[in-house]
Amino acid sequence: MGEVSRAAERAIATMEARTTRASVPEPADGAGWDELYERQEAAVDPANARALERYRPQLACRRVAGLPAQVVTPVARTATDARIVFVHGGAYTLFSARSTLFASVPLAHELGLELWSLDYPRAPHSRHDRTVTLVAEALAAACGDGARVLLVGDSAGGGLALAATLRLVAHGSSRPAALCLWSPWVDLSYDGARGGLDAVDPVLRRDPDLTRAALAYAPVTHLRDPEVSPVYASFPGDFPPTLIQCGTREILLPDAIRLHETLVRAGIRARLDVRPGMVHSYPAILPEVPEARRARKLVRRFFQLFG
Repeated sequence: MGEVSRAAERAIATMEARTTRASVPEPADGAGWDELYERQEAAVDPANARALERYRPQLACRRVAGLPAQVVTPVARTATDARIVFVHGGAYTLFSARSTLFASVPLAHELGLELWSLDYPRAPHSRHDRTVTLVAEALAAACGDGARVLLVGDSAGGGLALAATLRLVAHGSSRPAALCLWSPWVDLSYDGARGGLDAVDPVLRRDPDLTRAALAYAPVTHLRDPEVSPVYASFPGDFPPTLIQCGTREILLPDAIRLHETLVRAGIRARLDVRPGMVHSYPAILPEVPEARRARKLVRRFFQLFG
């Protein structure tokens, strides 16, 4: 299936038809980010309600090390010795485990696995050093009971998943069996060509969206630190197998390509799955289009093979 499905075409056309975009606060404007966060949480309520109605999972809350987590148990759980840990997107400043059920619930259902969605603190109230530490501790706890863990990171959550896993591997701690990254944001410094992709991306803008969010998360002098921008990390050869999924119509496509090249050079089993015509993080934000269902099936096969 090389062409964009009609369902995806309609969804993307709706995005393109938007005439207004949310005003993005200055990096240090905590109150401004909180206001935007509340508006975005309310805006995705209908999508979350549809996901819960369609898939009817069990929901619960738990504590994983120092972080709260939303636990999603699908109606047809097929394995008890494996789980998904999900790190949501939102440019480090937006969304939550609860408000991204539209992405996590279909994933748990498709794979037949319990899913733990981590509620990490948002920038600018939490900066990169504290956030990576908390997620790494929670991930170690999630991996520490012998369960096979598939770590899925979406957009900024993809970069955070990489940073936390690198921390665990460096310390010899329990780590995920495999990773899946949806449109990972792995270079917050914007060092690298992104061509004209900003003009064709209906979801993200470099300025002011990502530039301000990056500075809310980390000081400008730290934007190329490996725990902020993992594409600059030295990946050890025993880093877990990693699947990267993205579309061609997004400004983070070069991030995915560079990350894949970095992992392959390090001798890591890595696969890059680029879907023509699809937008940023389409398996998460367009969960019911055929392309997203195909992406989740690939995630399931990848984890079966390498997890």
